[in-house]
Amino acid sequence: MRFSLYLNPQTPGAAFDRDIIKAAAETAVIADRAGFAGICLTQHHFSNYNTYGNSFMFGSYLASQIKQAWLLLQVAVVPLQNPLVMVEDINLLDQLWDGRLIVGLGSGGSPLEFEGLGRDPMNRHQVMAEVMSVAKRAWAHTAGDPPLEYQTAHDRGVMRGRIMPGPFRQPHPLLARPAIRPVSWGEAGRQGVPLFFGRVGLDSAGQVMADYNAGLEESGLDEAQKAFCRSWSTMQKTVMVAATDAEAQAAIDEPLNNLHRLSVAAFAAYGDAQRKAVTGVSGDDPAAFRKAFVEGATMIGSPETFAGLIRQYESVGIQHIALHMNFGFMDPAVTRRSLELFVDKVMPQFSSERPQSAAA
Repeated sequence: MRFSLYLNPQTPGAAFDRDIIKAAAETAVIADRAGFAGICLTQHHFSNYNTYGNSFMFGSYLASQIKQAWLLLQVAVVPLQNPLVMVEDINLLDQLWDGRLIVGLGSGGSPLEFEGLGRDPMNRHQVMAEVMSVAKRAWAHTAGDPPLEYQTAHDRGVMRGRIMPGPFRQPHPLLARPAIRPVSWGEAGRQGVPLFFGRVGLDSAGQVMADYNAGLEESGLDEAQKAFCRSWSTMQKTVMVAATDAEAQAAIDEPLNNLHRLSVAAFAAYGDAQRKAVTGVSGDDPAAFRKAFVEGATMIGSPETFAGLIRQYESVGIQHIALHMNFGFMDPAVTRRSLELFVDKVMPQFSSERPQSAAA
């Protein structure tokens, strides 16, 4: 079992942004020194749901501070990107992190974010296909090739020359498949890439890995490459570790209520159907939100309880968990204590060996 730190701290407002970003960077360094396999960044705009917003820039900032862990983008929202700028940004991260980079490329769907950037979430899958087609051509393009002409629903252009910088890895940086739909779990395996997923309980986690492993067997990868994909396939969980189960439950109450209020506010202009389609939860009742969220998305308890939960997930094939430890406007001191308990009391019960890069 391996662990990564998932950094997606919410913010109450602009006055808090700087301290929250600094605290996120500090916990990343602590996790790296403690033996975490990766640091996970995500991308959200306009809704206070992600304080740093730009995962490419924040990842560049962290590059010189993180000595051993990898960087996992969970995820980069492809329909919001110009394809050539996206390839440049990913290549630069690949260089700064010496190839210790895995990029999950997803379609997103938050109407607040799409509207703010002049995009229509209803055609996001079509736009993602267009942007990825151009990106693959750009990664294959070299100086001296004929100009690369491209057009998507939102961008068009002609590239004369090459993408700068080139990637650390060839022919392009390592990619992953983020997926919440069952149909996509096996597809990720057949594509021969790591799978990023979350918000599933124990039974569903076992089904995810069964479908993914079945797909991997059809991928044509050798055993070392399949082992690499499994070791970097991560299940994301929102977590709280405290001295006792009761303390953990009490400490998570306010942050979960804050998450509920953020979710309602972000979709206020778009309707509850849109909210459920994007987040999987709906309704204005905090208790109902908590029940739906806790059952699939969280792991809560004392170190003993937490270790037991990890063993249950390990028994159904989970090898890697991304831990979301600062959420819902949480006091950084609470996050720090939760992280320290996890590092001191939980991690030693599991293998701390960092996953090594296979010939992917």
